[in-house]
Amino acid sequence: MTSIRRAALTALVLALTVAGSLHAAGEGRIIGTVLDDASSAPIEGAKVLLTRPGTAYKLEKTTDKKGQFMLLILDATQEYQVRVEKAGYSFYEGPIKPKLEDTIRLTFTLAKAAPAPAEKGPAELPGTEKAILAYNEGVVALKGGDLAGAVPKFEEAVAQNPSLAEAQGALADIYLELKRYGDALAAADRYLVLKPGDPRALRARYDALKGAGDTEKAREALEALGAADASPDVAVRFFNEGAERTRKGSYDDAAVFFEKVVQIAPNDPQFAKAHYVLGLAYSKDDAKKAQAREHLQAFLKLAPNDPDAGTAKEMLDYLK
Repeated sequence: MTSIRRAALTALVLALTVAGSLHAAGEGRIIGTVLDDASSAPIEGAKVLLTRPGTAYKLEKTTDKKGQFMLLILDATQEYQVRVEKAGYSFYEGPIKPKLEDTIRLTFTLAKAAPAPAEKGPAELPGTEKAILAYNEGVVALKGGDLAGAVPKFEEAVAQNPSLAEAQGALADIYLELKRYGDALAAADRYLVLKPGDPRALRARYDALKGAGDTEKAREALEALGAADASPDVAVRFFNEGAERTRKGSYDDAAVFFEKVVQIAPNDPQFAKAHYVLGLAYSKDDAKKAQAREHLQAFLKLAPNDPDAGTAKEMLDYLK
């Protein structure tokens, strides 16, 4: 039983091994198929990206009409990371270990992504004050796609009236787009002074800290955002944090973020992997085995054809 648990905790993709044909020494092949989760129809044009953590290595492929792709890996002794994505679908990402001088066949299922809410962007404000006139000129520039031209107008607006929250929020968003994370953070903080607890400002604050690489403060900012906003957009941020820790093997820490994901969106197929990792993490604690079973069952219900479905079933057998 211990070996089953170990296998589950070290692999997020269960591969069906088939006999290899001709391979050069050290090589490994992966033949994959990408399917629509609901209809099992092949997905053509899905992008498959293979990387090796800690290196600049990458190998990109695109699925054909049958939803298939083939990866020839010259060094099959290493562990890799695979990401499968297609516009309109949720993505799959997880570790993968090729077989030395052999071929493994994998099937990936992608769920249709929920339509994103339309971004309204800032709207013009009524009034003739200099701050409002500058702000409205910034809105016009922004709607025309001129980020560089919008920035000085919004900066002029906050210089004229530092209490114009809309201008502070617009600056925070634009600075993020321009990767000016320090400026974005400062604008978000000013916005929060004017509108404490505002989700827009809290999102900008987290994104700025994350972009700047301040891991600890970003975590605190995300906790504050989660307390104020339970939208799918926020669930994505928690899921990505959990996924980062899963890739590093930090399952217990990842579980903290995935718990918030399933609290916000317990039945969303794009977050099915959150249930899976929670099942693995909880299985190590005898007091949480019932919760582990619940999450593994939820994972199988949301993603029955996921490459990790076999591992989840093995874990459920172990947890009986």
